[in-house]
Amino acid sequence: MNPKIIILVGLFLLSIFSFWFYTRHPLSGTVTIKNTIFIVDVAVTNIEKEKGLGYRKNLEPKHGMLFVYDHQEIFPFWMKGMNFPLDFIWLQGNIIVDITKNVQPPNGLDMHVVKPTVKVDKILELNAGEVDAYNIKIGDTVLYNK
Repeated sequence: MNPKIIILVGLFLLSIFSFWFYTRHPLSGTVTIKNTIFIVDVAVTNIEKEKGLGYRKNLEPKHGMLFVYDHQEIFPFWMKGMNFPLDFIWLQGNIIVDITKNVQPPNGLDMHVVKPTVKVDKILELNAGEVDAYNIKIGDTVLYNK
């Protein structure tokens, strides 16, 4: 058999396996704010960003989702499919530049669109109340860990 065909078939099978694995095991890591470690799923693709934390029943304490963008913008976020309230931490690099607390899940057709007051390149969503519980403030530094 032609070695090029074997390599192409191998690469195709590897890409299928990678897609299957990645859709069932999203990127994850931790972020640290003021000595508190949060376990986060990382949303990188447009599909991951659109789904976000939607349709989950709950979120464990000290867990969240980190949305990563390749540029700064005033990104609007909606609460489609959310079942619990969230705190939004808006970031430029590793600095907290804005915070939106206690955003409630939708009530009927109201999707609760929220957005930062300044351009950001990352957004961290946590359970509502955790910003206050851990005394997280604008100007705090966020450390990204693997």
